[in-house]
Amino acid sequence: MANAEKSSGDFLEAVQSVLASKDETARKQMFGATMRAMAMLESPVDTVWRMIMSPHAPSALMSLIKAGVIQEIAKSDSPSSADHLANVTGADRLLIVRLLRPLNALGVVKEISQEEYAPTAITKALVDRALLGGYQFMFSGATRSLVNMPFYLEKTGFKNVEGPPGPFQDAHDTDDNMFQWLIKDPPMMVNFNAFMTGQRVDRKQWFDFFDVEDILLNGAKMDPDATLLIDIGGGEGHDISEFHKRYPDAPGRLVLQDLPPVIDSVQELTPKVERQKYDFFQPQPVKGARCYYFRSIFHDWSDADCIRILKNTAEAMTPGYSKLLMSEFVLPASNTPLYPALLDINMMAVLNGMERTEAQFSNLLDAAGLKVVKFWSIGAEIEGLVEAVLKS
Repeated sequence: MANAEKSSGDFLEAVQSVLASKDETARKQMFGATMRAMAMLESPVDTVWRMIMSPHAPSALMSLIKAGVIQEIAKSDSPSSADHLANVTGADRLLIVRLLRPLNALGVVKEISQEEYAPTAITKALVDRALLGGYQFMFSGATRSLVNMPFYLEKTGFKNVEGPPGPFQDAHDTDDNMFQWLIKDPPMMVNFNAFMTGQRVDRKQWFDFFDVEDILLNGAKMDPDATLLIDIGGGEGHDISEFHKRYPDAPGRLVLQDLPPVIDSVQELTPKVERQKYDFFQPQPVKGARCYYFRSIFHDWSDADCIRILKNTAEAMTPGYSKLLMSEFVLPASNTPLYPALLDINMMAVLNGMERTEAQFSNLLDAAGLKVVKFWSIGAEIEGLVEAVLKS
C-alpha cells in the first residue's frame, strides 16, 4: 500500500511538473500515458459499466445548454444558486439540481455548497462559440444517428454504409443528406460553421509540414490574374486566411469556395481572399490554379461521390502545373488510434462517409485520373496531407 501511495504521488508530481512547463507536446504525451495507465488499471467490468453509463452526462449537459443554465453559470466567477438559475432560465429548480449532479462529479461545474454552482475551466470553455455550437450540432445531428445506427444496420443485414440512405436519413426521417438538412435549419447551420472553424483553430496547419516554397510558390505564375490557391468547401475561410498570413506576398489570387448559404454566413475574411459560391459536384469554374485544396471534405462522402468531386477538380487542373491537396486523417492499416477510429464511426453515422487508408485514397485518386505524389504525415492522431497531380 505504501509503495502504491508513493507511486501515485510521484505520478501526480510528474503531471504537475508537465503542466507547469506549458509544453503542449509533453502534456499530450503525459495524457497518452495516463490513458494507457487507465486502460491497465480499469477492470473489464468497470470498462463495460463506464460505456453503459456514458450517454447520461452528455444528455444532461445538452438539456442544460438548451435551458441556458450552463451559459448563466459561465457568466460570472461567483456561484449561482439553483433558485437563481431557475428564476433566470425558467427551468424547474429540482430538474436543474438533478441535471447538474453528474456534471459536478465530472468537473464541468463546481458545487461549492449545497445547490450553489460555480463555473470551472470546462464551463468557460463550453460557452466558446465554436464549442457551444459544436456540442449542439453534434448532439442534434450526430448523437441521434449514432444511437439509431445499430438498429439501422440490423435492418440492412449489417451491410457496410456506402451511401444514402444511411443512419442519418433513417434517424431523422429525411431524404436529405446532412448538408441539405442544415440548409433548412439556419441556426443549426450557424452552429455547424462555428464548430468547423473552431475545430481548425488549434490544429496544425498543412503548410506547417508541407514544403510550400518549393512545391507551390516556386514556379507559380506571377500574373496577378492567375490563381494560386482555392480552398474548396472551406467554410468560413479559416485555412485560407491563415495561409495568407503566413505567405502575405505570395503571387496570384486566393479563392474561398463553398455553398451559397455558407458563403453568405461568412462574417470576417481578409480582403485578399475572394468569395465564390460553388458546389463541388459541379464543374470547377476556376481553371489552371496552382493548388486545389480540400480540408476534411472527402471523409464526408462515399467513394462514388468522392470520385465525382475529384473528377470535377481534375478537369480544371493543368498538367505539370496544378496540384491537388487533401488534408485528411490517413488511417494506418492496423491499430488505428482512438480519435480517428471514432471519427470514422461518426462519418458513417452522420454522412454515410468514412476515414480512409493510404490504399483507399490511392484508389480514389486513380479512378479520377489522378495519382499520389506523397502522403505527408506527422502522426497517426493528426490530420495528414495527400499530395496529388494529374496522371501523365
